[in-house]
Amino acid sequence: MSVLDIPLRKVLQLFYASSKLRQSILKTDIRLDDKKAAGGSRSQGGDFYAPFWSDVKKHISGDGDLGAMTAERLLSNGSYKRLYPQLRDGVLELLSAKLRWSNEPVEITPKSVNGILRIESLGATIRVKDAIHARVRGEYNRIVYPYFSEEPALSDEGGRLGLWAMQQALPALDAEDMRIIDPFRKAFFSPQITPLQGNEGALFLDRYNSLIAEWERLRGHR
Repeated sequence: MSVLDIPLRKVLQLFYASSKLRQSILKTDIRLDDKKAAGGSRSQGGDFYAPFWSDVKKHISGDGDLGAMTAERLLSNGSYKRLYPQLRDGVLELLSAKLRWSNEPVEITPKSVNGILRIESLGATIRVKDAIHARVRGEYNRIVYPYFSEEPALSDEGGRLGLWAMQQALPALDAEDMRIIDPFRKAFFSPQITPLQGNEGALFLDRYNSLIAEWERLRGHR
């Protein structure tokens, strides 16, 4: 039941997707769930964005150049050719112009940050997986989680809901250090530029309830 056990980036995409796109994603997930229930595999061949995110970590820590690594990815897999260059350009601009990490010593912790937000009333689990934990100049930390969706763009409200969910899923870390980046739009969200308004929990639950209701309706019409 993928909607009830879902990555944060995907639930944010579904919250704000057009009706047509949301239904397409949900119907695909329902088919995969049915396949798994029948004894098959639910896998779609791995996370398309994982190799790129791995390269971003190497770039930030100084262990590689994102431009060169992306070029190698394009040669190795034709499916990356349309989106990876856009992601590369977005991340490089964010790092140099907005996150202000250019020419600053950055240490990436050996283990990525993972956490879960359980919503007991809905029997749901939201997963924050593979966020970057960076120590910059030995002075401050950044916890960076990527929103990898070509459509829709992440709105300010979506950014606030995402930050709220990160704070719930990673309570041991400083909420002020958390960031969500949207490389396709070269945008990022932080508690400083998109401060939480106090209603994020209620908004998140309201949108999630509506999403689950739509998912259940589509399941019933198979």
